Amino acid sequence: MNIPTNIKYIIERILEDESRWKALYMATWGYSYQIEAQYQGGTLWDMLIPFGLPASKYKQYAYKPKELHSILTSRDGEFTIGHLQTLFSLFEELLNEVSKILHGLELNTSKWKNMENFFNQTATKDILSTQDINELNLAKKTRNCFIHNGSRIDQKWIDAYQKARGGISPAGLGDELQKGLLNKFHQIEDWHELIIDITKRIERKIILK
Repeated sequence: MNIPTNIKYIIERILEDESRWKALYMATWGYSYQIEAQYQGGTLWDMLIPFGLPASKYKQYAYKPKELHSILTSRDGEFTIGHLQTLFSLFEELLNEVSKILHGLELNTSKWKNMENFFNQTATKDILSTQDINELNLAKKTRNCFIHNGSRIDQKWIDAYQKARGGISPAGLGDELQKGLLNKFHQIEDWHELIIDITKRIERKIILK
């Protein structure tokens, strides 16, 4: 069958989201390097000066270059986990819509038990391995900690980590996600690739229906 327009749109957004995330990351770091080259080590590094901001009605905003540099270089973690938030929300939306076609029922896959149920149905049970499902759960729990816990680890995250990776989590209750993921950027890339792969498998399922 042809892929319905609404599902095609969600798939396109999932496939495009990596480029949007990495462009933002590169722009932020690129500008921070420019500030370093122009101001670091000079007399203006700690002085308040206006920077151009065309979107503002005042067309500028004043920073100390040192302050602006610090803000920019501290945002990459937020951008990276924010990408996971956007990606997973799109993925949940995709599963909600696809379940109506492949399973003949509507599943609220924002709830983890329903997402598991989606992949346990006859039409989709061959898409994921147990390890893939466990990784999806860990990705979802990471997203939840970012949204609800201020990027602090909770017990659900620790349980999901141990189920997906085995052994003891490198982080404890209340620790920053950075401690549990070690390299957030690489980890989000891995989860992104997993979700892209699943999305493409689901797309083929619909076409073959």
